Amino acid sequence: MTRMKLAFLLVPALGAALFFGALNPRRTLPPPAPSGQDIRVLLSYQPGAASFEAKYLFPSLRLVPLGGSVQVSSGPDRANLRPVVTVFADKPLTFTPQNNRLVATFEGLTFALEGVVQLKPADPAQPVLYRLPNRMSEYPGELWLELRSNGLLVVNRVDYQDYLKGVLPSEMPPHFHPEALKAQAVAARTYALVRQQASSYWKQFGADVDDSSSEQVYNQTRRHPATDAAVEATRNQILTFAGRPIQSFFFSTSPGATASIEEVWMDRPPAPYLKGRPQTNPIRVSIENESEALAFFQNWNPEGFYDAISPFWRWKLRLSREELEALLRRTLPERARRAPPFVQTPEGPLSPEAPGFELGTLQKIAVLKRTTGGYVTALEIQTSTGRYVVQRESHIRSLLRPDKAFTGGADVLLELWQGGPRLNFPSLPSAAFALQEERDERGNLLGLTFWGGGFGHGVGMSQYGALGLARRGYGYREILEHFYPGTTLTTLNTGDKR
Repeated sequence: MTRMKLAFLLVPALGAALFFGALNPRRTLPPPAPSGQDIRVLLSYQPGAASFEAKYLFPSLRLVPLGGSVQVSSGPDRANLRPVVTVFADKPLTFTPQNNRLVATFEGLTFALEGVVQLKPADPAQPVLYRLPNRMSEYPGELWLELRSNGLLVVNRVDYQDYLKGVLPSEMPPHFHPEALKAQAVAARTYALVRQQASSYWKQFGADVDDSSSEQVYNQTRRHPATDAAVEATRNQILTFAGRPIQSFFFSTSPGATASIEEVWMDRPPAPYLKGRPQTNPIRVSIENESEALAFFQNWNPEGFYDAISPFWRWKLRLSREELEALLRRTLPERARRAPPFVQTPEGPLSPEAPGFELGTLQKIAVLKRTTGGYVTALEIQTSTGRYVVQRESHIRSLLRPDKAFTGGADVLLELWQGGPRLNFPSLPSAAFALQEERDERGNLLGLTFWGGGFGHGVGMSQYGALGLARRGYGYREILEHFYPGTTLTTLNTGDKR
């Protein structure tokens, strides 16, 4: 987990946070099963980097193959490869761009290569693991390297089962209840299968997914017997709706409810199995106005909330007007550049490059629209120079970054309902929050306190909610039915339905 998402920071990363491309509606349930099939994963060089180049391009690559010998093949493209050399295990192998070509170095020997390189076991009976620098786990299967103008793209082609065994401990802590781990395994397998079928963003790089919270986190944590067992126990099981694999989004923590997909991501169509649902018993969650929202998020009594095991179930953040102004001067234009349709003024899209653009003095931040479960979907910024409306949860969270790198001055403190506080968190944990103003005797804004809850986008399965349900005696099938109502647990290849 995502989700952002942070190997775990005591909570899972935000799994399946973003969704590039769409599922082809003409596709039907594909034979054969993922078991025995491969998936291609684009590896990150610096997972937290802002630009594509900084995040994915390796300036060079030094690895150590473990197990068996490795055949190195190269060519101008993936379809035209020729074997170049076979190297032994347990010795460093380095790839470096030189003069628009790749050069491999092994045991003092140098090999000239072309723009695409494949590394695979020389003997299929002797699997190979690849150890990369600063990685928690080794990579099974094959590695594909592609030379770009200023670095290397690295793709891991790996069997589905091995891929899922690298995903599961990176998305959900291995100490979670076995039934929660099984639910996560089914959701992760379904998600990967759908992404493999989709005309996704990653296809242009020879991959189906990447290894970050943009899709689902892979190999950021060592494999564990408990998560391996969950993958094996659910082998070939996916979730389907009307005979097709579902979009099995998941995230870390709900504040007491999930959200419908079309509410959080208004540019996507509704899905019957991705509807907002309360994650409480016997408490009822139905927020109708901002007073109710503030009372809901100021309630730090965990009784009856499935997700209250998570330290992010409730959180609190206070920012002064000066901090908010410094923050918004940077993030409002940045959001406008990255997503113009979601940052508007009364005159239309915000143009941060327009002459004379200034934020001015912050007068008010107000919630314009939220889901009945508490997630803000439209936020208004009022200043002395203009009015701005920001929509969509990811943009709202990136707009309000509780980080001194954006606010200036002292560390920014994010208080959690249990456990220690977090300093300079990279983005707002969720878009589920309510605002409490501080004003002077003349009515000038002094600051805002954000009372919030949850971690992640809020669509699909809450990972801490799955843990809460498992502790209440739910099996993984019941957990999946709870979060994805109306779906069928289907075993691929056999047609069995359980």
